[in-house]
Amino acid sequence: MFWAYLLFVLFLIFYFFFFVKIFEYLYCSFIRRQVPFVPSDKILRGAVVHEINSCYKNASRVIEVGSGFGGLARYIARNTNANVVALENMIFSASVSKFLDFITFQKKSKTVWQDAFKYIENSNHKFDVAVAYLGPKITARLIDYADKIDVLISLNFQVDNLKPIKVIDLKSGCVYYNRKKYPNKLFVYDFRKLRK
Repeated sequence: MFWAYLLFVLFLIFYFFFFVKIFEYLYCSFIRRQVPFVPSDKILRGAVVHEINSCYKNASRVIEVGSGFGGLARYIARNTNANVVALENMIFSASVSKFLDFITFQKKSKTVWQDAFKYIENSNHKFDVAVAYLGPKITARLIDYADKIDVLISLNFQVDNLKPIKVIDLKSGCVYYNRKKYPNKLFVYDFRKLRK
């Protein structure tokens, strides 16, 4: 009888999270017009870590904006020398990310449920690298925080009116956003040049 109750409770928890995730996805897609939730794959994670390790070896603080379940943030923390802050504004995704941080004993990665722009604005720290998975117009708002971010790696979306120093074509996968197809690419921007 105990196992029947346990299975029933697990079934309820699964459906609760399933419906919350569906609501969150619909809310993001149709009301807030945010990019769709897409877990980062091994190729994308590897490319981001390779870029950080090869070009920004001394990066000690990395911020991931729009972290979802935090998989990329944990991967960066495991495979670089940097401490990572994963910012997510959706409560379900942030809660799952915090739980996964806890069960994977992540000490170099921390998930924060807060608006990314408020967090960056109120932070006393400067970030060596920011990794962002946000829509094009929202990503462009990160330019306003060029004094707190040295380098931006934008996943899939180019910042309007700003030329990247490097574009890395991952040659696999894509994201559909506002009825347009965006191939998986990394756009790298050096915000230090904007300060001059």
